[in-house]
Amino acid sequence: MGKLIFAAILLAVGMAAYRVFAKMALGMTTSPRDATTANWLRYASKGALAAGLVLPALIITFSTFVIISTGHVGVVTQFSKVEPKPLYEGFNLVAPWKVINQMSVQIQKKQGKFDAGSKDLQAVHVVMGINYRLQAKTAPEIFRTVGIDFESVIISLAELEVLKAHTATYQASDILHQRAKLKSEVQVDLAAWLAKYGIELREVSLADVSFDKGYMDAVEAKQVEEQRAQKKVYEVMQSQREAEKDAASALGKANATRETAKGDADAVRAEAQAAADALRLKGQAQAEYNARVAASLTPALIEQQRIAAWQEGGSQVPQFVTGSGGPGFLMQIPAPTAKPPAEK
Repeated sequence: MGKLIFAAILLAVGMAAYRVFAKMALGMTTSPRDATTANWLRYASKGALAAGLVLPALIITFSTFVIISTGHVGVVTQFSKVEPKPLYEGFNLVAPWKVINQMSVQIQKKQGKFDAGSKDLQAVHVVMGINYRLQAKTAPEIFRTVGIDFESVIISLAELEVLKAHTATYQASDILHQRAKLKSEVQVDLAAWLAKYGIELREVSLADVSFDKGYMDAVEAKQVEEQRAQKKVYEVMQSQREAEKDAASALGKANATRETAKGDADAVRAEAQAAADALRLKGQAQAEYNARVAASLTPALIEQQRIAAWQEGGSQVPQFVTGSGGPGFLMQIPAPTAKPPAEK
């Protein structure tokens, strides 16, 4: 619309200049000098008329050609009325009296710090960032109802309300431990909120979560105490392990000593058994020998052995003659020889 007004002004100025110059040319005298000036005035009036017609025409002509930048859509307004259909990126033809307002549909980044509260009434300070984009088909409605600055009007308010609603359901200590869950819940509800306005939420990031200094000091002191308690538990466990290790070592030594003693006792027992077996075998052999000797001692052999023993001792074997029948008698044969008398 501004281009049309500018073109109309140029046309009006050109027409006025044409009339002024033409009127001045007609009022000149017929002298040679005035005639030359009058000619120049007539040329000037024609030039002003041409400029007043051509320049507005060019402005109007080029106003019908509109190029929408990459990643943008054009919202068309006609006499301040928003048309429902947007213009997409590239070359477009529009009426010169229509105004084109370009809006970005690229992914935008927004980050801010928000103050909320936990379930146990602790102050929570969150630095949250989001990635979002405006949907092309809803750009005219956003432009009509909110305007170009929809980020501060819609998104900032939605971020704060959704974040507060979810941090209020968590204990302060759980917010740090369940940060991923909190982020997921915030993203789901914030996406639903923005979708009502034709804004697509792509990602939510909880860049930083912090609390008041007093609470952080209390948390730090609690962590220190927990670490100390864990250290004590670890020391007790180590002592138990050392005691178990010593007990196992002592049991191993006792078992080894017992096995050694058992081995020695078995060796002594085996040696005694071997000695007993040897004596038993020796006794059996001697008994067998005696039995064999006893079995071999016949009366004739005994008599022969007796005679041999007497002979070996230098004695004569006595000979006896008995008569048959009756009591008989004994006589030694041969008779013993008298020893000669000793010489005097």
